[in-house]
Parts: sequence; structure tokens; C-alpha cells
Amino acid sequence: MALAVMASAPIASADFETRFKSAATLYDTNRAAEALPILDAMLTENIVPAEKGRIQLLRFFVLARLERIPEARAAIEIAIANTEAPAPAALAALFKIRALMGDNAAAADSLLLIANSDPPTLNGLPTDMIAGVRRAIDADAARSFDLDYALNAANWSPPDTTLGDADNLRLRLVAGLVARDRIEDARAIVDQLLNPVALVRVGIDRRFVLLWPQVEKRLGPGSDTADAAFVAAARARFERQPKSLIARLGLAEALNIASREPEALALASVAPTAAELAALADREVWLIALQAALLADAGQIDAALARYTALTATPVANRSSIIAAMVNHPLLAVRFNRPAAALAAVDFADRATPGISAFGRAKLIEARTCALQQSGRKAEALTAAAPLLAAAPEKSDPISEDARLSALLCLEKIDAAAKIVIRHLGDPETRSDMLFDLQPFLIADRAGQQDNAARARLRTLKARPDVKTAFMKAGRDLPAAVSPPR
Repeated sequence: MALAVMASAPIASADFETRFKSAATLYDTNRAAEALPILDAMLTENIVPAEKGRIQLLRFFVLARLERIPEARAAIEIAIANTEAPAPAALAALFKIRALMGDNAAAADSLLLIANSDPPTLNGLPTDMIAGVRRAIDADAARSFDLDYALNAANWSPPDTTLGDADNLRLRLVAGLVARDRIEDARAIVDQLLNPVALVRVGIDRRFVLLWPQVEKRLGPGSDTADAAFVAAARARFERQPKSLIARLGLAEALNIASREPEALALASVAPTAAELAALADREVWLIALQAALLADAGQIDAALARYTALTATPVANRSSIIAAMVNHPLLAVRFNRPAAALAAVDFADRATPGISAFGRAKLIEARTCALQQSGRKAEALTAAAPLLAAAPEKSDPISEDARLSALLCLEKIDAAAKIVIRHLGDPETRSDMLFDLQPFLIADRAGQQDNAARARLRTLKARPDVKTAFMKAGRDLPAAVSPPR
């Protein structure tokens, strides 16, 4: 990095260059502690801003290597302030150190600067780090909207995301634009949506009523038009990157959404051995989760659960998705009425790692509750659910409320569940998920499926006058003419 900085810098004195190169060489040969005094001494001299910028940028790397993080941040901020056109790598480093220090507002500002000055750099930044900053600034509506807008305009599409992932950003952007009465701008974003699920979410939310005709045209009869477009785009990406498991995941997801499950399952059937499962990158793990879901839907429930068992036996390392798999394993078992397998998977997750989030722990309580209820052990189910049921249903608790709702449905406590559903339908942050979860194509019985009892409970819930009123106030059922088959 030091050599790149030198090569692009303005001409300085021979003495300056000699000492700067000396410091750079010391840094490059892992002698950062010896480089720092040279750079500090150079800062005390009468230098022009461009030279100060070069020194401070190299000081940033030196200080970062010495793990003097606050000083490193100060150095790079001074470096960028004294550089007429900061290198993209310097801006990327500024974002990372701000994010690592938890200054998410400043990190978001760095992302805005990168998006406006060198958009391709965004795709080289850690996706999870950007996602974390976006979540952290969510309460700052103006900054959050500006960042979403800039990321979309920059065509942010890192290699560890699928085409459908980008639509999550666009959905937020549509909501922000509509809230600002920028309907025509929102229409342009709707035209960019690829995932039919994203289009459906716009097409059922009453906030977006002015966009409904556009959405229905994009979906087409039975959502076939949108399905075909999504599959074609995902296939084109996979054909460009046939070795990418993320591109494979994207195509498998698109085929699954288009109700082409056998094709999706064929694509998702990867990493048959323990060694191959252990070698999967964090985001690639989701291919196995999709494979398990598809196997279960096809009636191969034992095979589906076996895939989760094999996956969760592999090292967690830096793969948070393995922890997510430990949570999703018992939830899948519950969905397909395998309570013994669900309880065993919950016990495994409880023993395996302390790294499960509060939300994950709540979902494990949900799985245990539902598995005990399925086993006829109703008193034990109530005891297991106690941590979720402690909060009053009238009060919002974002960490555990999703799990609480599911547990209440398993326990057939419909009145308490209805209060949560009604609140979700009235909350702009949660209404989209709730409207989607109650769509007819998701809660209708499906021949041969073991989760039809859960679907029946949702239909009963939706038919209640109080829930029906809240549902119709917030949105609608997608018209049958454009509704997907499932």
C-alpha cells in the first residue's frame, strides 16, 4: 500500500522521499514500530498538505499494525482531509476502521463518499460490515434513506450476494420514496425488482396502492412473467460464473420461487461429504439449508434432517450461518412433525455454542415449545414457553416477538396471537412480513404436507373479525389472477 501511495503522489523533495521510502520499507518488512518515529518527526516539519496527507496515510497503516486503533483512525481522517483525490483503498480503509470502532454514522458517511466517487469499490468491502452499518443507522431515517439510495444507484452487488438479495435493499428504498411522495422515483425502483417475492410485497401493502397496477403487470398471470424473468437473470449470472456457489444459490432460489422444485433441488445438492461441508464459506452454507427445505417439501424428511445434522457438526469458525443452521434445524423438524428430532436438535444447539443471538435463543425456545406440544406434553410445553410468554402480548419486543407468536400458535392460544398479529399489521416496520405470511397462497392446505395444521391455525387467525379488519386496513390479498401457485 505504501508503494502505491508513493507512486501517485506529487513530486516532493529528495530528502522527503528518502525518509518516506525508508519508513515505507520498514513497514513493508514488518518493522512498524521503527517506522513510526520517522513519520512522526516528518510531521513536525514545514510541509504542504499533500505531503501531510501521504505521511498520515502511511501512519494509519503503521498504527493499525501496531493495534493503536484510535490513533490510526485519526491519522487516516487527517490523511483524507489533506488529499485532493483520496485513493479508493484509503476510503475503504476509513470505512472499515470507523465501522470496527462502532461509529456507524461516520461509517455510513464513508460509504456515501465511496458510492459517489468510486462505486466499484463498494463491492470489495465486507458485505456483513455494510449490512451491520445499515442496521445500526436504521433509526436515523434521513441517513438510512440516503445510504440505501446511494448503494442502489452504485449498483451495489458484492460477490457473496445473489441477485435476489439486492431486492431487499430496493424494497426499503421503495418504502422511503413513497413516504416522501416520490412516486415516479419509486416506480423506477419497482422496475428494477427481480424477485417475484419482492414484487408481491409491494403488491399487497396498501402504502403502495399507486404502484399496484405496475406490480400486477410485472407479475403476469400466476406470477409466471416475473418468475421467468427472475430465473432468466439468475441463470445468466450462473452461466457467467458456473463455479460460484453463490450464483448457484441464486439460481436455485429463483427456480424454487418459480415452483420448479426438482430443478432447484438438483442445483442445491452440493457438498455431500463432511469435508466439503466444512469447506463451505459462510454465505455458501445457505445452499445446504435450501437443499434441506426442498428435500423436506418433496417428502424426504429424514434426508432433509440428516443434511442439517451433518452441516451443524462442522466447525463454526467464522461462519455465522452454521449457528443459524443450528436454529433452523429444529424449526424444520417441527414444521414436518418430527418432535423427537426437533428436541434433539435444540439440545445440540444449546450444548454446541454460546454464540447464538438472543433472537436465535428465542427461536430455539419456540422450537422446543412446539415439539413438546406435538408430542402431547402440553404442561412441559407451557413451561418451556414461559420465557417467551412472560411479556404481555400487547407489548412489543422485537427480539422475541416472532418466536412468541409462533409459540402461541403452537399452543393454540389464538387470542394472544391475534393481538401480536394486529400490532404487526399496524407497524410500518413489520406489516410487510405479516401481510406476506397471511397470503392465501401460503396458508392454503397443500396435499401431502405435514404442516397443514399450522396453515389451518393461520387461516383461523386471519378469519377473526379483528385480525381481518387490521389486515384489510394494512393491505390486501394479492389478486388471484397474478398470485403464484404457492
